[in-house]
Amino acid sequence: MKKSDKMNLLHEAKGTYQLCRCYFKYDPNYWYFFILDHSDKLLFGVEEDDFMLDGFQIRKISDLKKIEIKNDICMKIIEEENLLSNVSKPPVDLSSWKSVFASLNALNVYIIIENENTVEDEGFFYLGYVTAIKDCCVIISSVDANGEWFDDIKIPYSKITSVTFNDRYSKTWQKYLSK
Repeated sequence: MKKSDKMNLLHEAKGTYQLCRCYFKYDPNYWYFFILDHSDKLLFGVEEDDFMLDGFQIRKISDLKKIEIKNDICMKIIEEENLLSNVSKPPVDLSSWKSVFASLNALNVYIIIENENTVEDEGFFYLGYVTAIKDCCVIISSVDANGEWFDDIKIPYSKITSVTFNDRYSKTWQKYLSK
């Protein structure tokens, strides 16, 4: 799919609560998203999975292989169940990864930063909070599944495939751990 076609569909879906089927280059399966906003490099949305919405995600448009607007019985069910009634877009500047992390830092939320590429030396999953924002990378403190903190983890923007926040997983960790 050409970038101009992807951008046109993103623009059409932006803020309209139309369900989009998104295919990313690092996953053979598709994902469903409600696109809340986008820039020329990043998309910002809410993932829908089996009639559940769980937090917000930011992903690179360059990783998006294909996007389709889906309008079928699932969308009717989502409307009937009022799943979108409490969704409001948090203020996140999508100009760059640097501006995204500055916005998320101001929101004072735990975040999940991932590289979902299947190459073993590239994949990662970090849960924590931003401690510094640089031109080429973000520096975070991250907690592992045992509750142990690791500071000064430097993550180059070029290695990030997604950032998730206000989801059940990170909000639960934040509830039990303090910064």
